[in-house]
Amino acid sequence: MLRARFSVSLIASLIAASTAPMLVLAQGSAQTKPEIKREPAEYISPADGRGMFQSYCAPCHGMTGKGDGPAAPALTPKPANLTEFAKRHGGKFPAKDFEDKIQGMAMSPAHGSSAMPVWGPIFRQLGNEPLRISNLRNYVETLQVK
Repeated sequence: MLRARFSVSLIASLIAASTAPMLVLAQGSAQTKPEIKREPAEYISPADGRGMFQSYCAPCHGMTGKGDGPAAPALTPKPANLTEFAKRHGGKFPAKDFEDKIQGMAMSPAHGSSAMPVWGPIFRQLGNEPLRISNLRNYVETLQVK
């Protein structure tokens, strides 16, 4: 009986962990950091790079990509300033590096930690992963500082 309950609990936990998470900032008190809750990711068309960025990335990276989203104060390490991604790579936007980070192939402390999901598996669940990553990359390229 105990083994059956454990198996059901384990299976339920694995199913819950495999659903596409999305960070949602909950109101904290003045003395505490805001609480982060996970909810299923909203379906955004894979053709809409801007819409995907606003829904999936902006809670942490901010609407302008500067790392100042509403969830940023609760995160350690802080979200990267995506507007300087090309600047940090000699002035050229490193498309492969960006895609590797999204897919979890180039792990950084933020991507893959409990604070921020790796989006590759989530995009696979939502469908059209290559198109999603390509259009998200194209949108982030438009945010680069000169």
